[in-house]
Amino acid sequence: MRIGIDIDNVILETDEVLLEEFLKEDKNKRNKGIINKDLYLMSGMFDWSKEEIDEFLHINMEKIAKNLKPKENAKYYIDKLLNEGHEIYLISNRSTKQYTNAFETTTNNLKDNEINYTKLIITETNDKSSACLENNIDVMIDDRPSNCFKLIDKNIKCILFKSKYEKRVFDEFDVINTWNELYILLNKMTK
Repeated sequence: MRIGIDIDNVILETDEVLLEEFLKEDKNKRNKGIINKDLYLMSGMFDWSKEEIDEFLHINMEKIAKNLKPKENAKYYIDKLLNEGHEIYLISNRSTKQYTNAFETTTNNLKDNEINYTKLIITETNDKSSACLENNIDVMIDDRPSNCFKLIDKNIKCILFKSKYEKRVFDEFDVINTWNELYILLNKMTK
């Protein structure tokens, strides 16, 4: 099976690190801290404008991305899937607004964390359906419901790796919380 996997918040612990960095930066801004803990970082958790968020990410995201660490069991299960003959395509949106060289930064981080894969694909938009279609992806794992909806609109099977910020329930696609759950679900799909 050709498995597409998003990187941020699926393989790497991105939101946790971003939250720490947002909290540090907030002290330099208005020092209000979290104003709405139920919202996502970039959707109103802090009282920052879209321009302030974009500027912060433009200045800091590449440095942050260089030091991200894998989620629990991500490496173990990716290696297991590869050893079982599956192909792992890492498909991630890493904008040139936030990275000077997204491919190099991502490749180096994956190498440092010993994450193995078949192919790395960096997209300029959150819509990964073109990359999935071009690479004959059988199933894509992503952490954003909006991405999953775009994929299923193109008849690409999608599994949502639920983030701690996602409170909604979905019937349109499978939802998992851990790499162990993902591995079990992928095994059911291959049988």
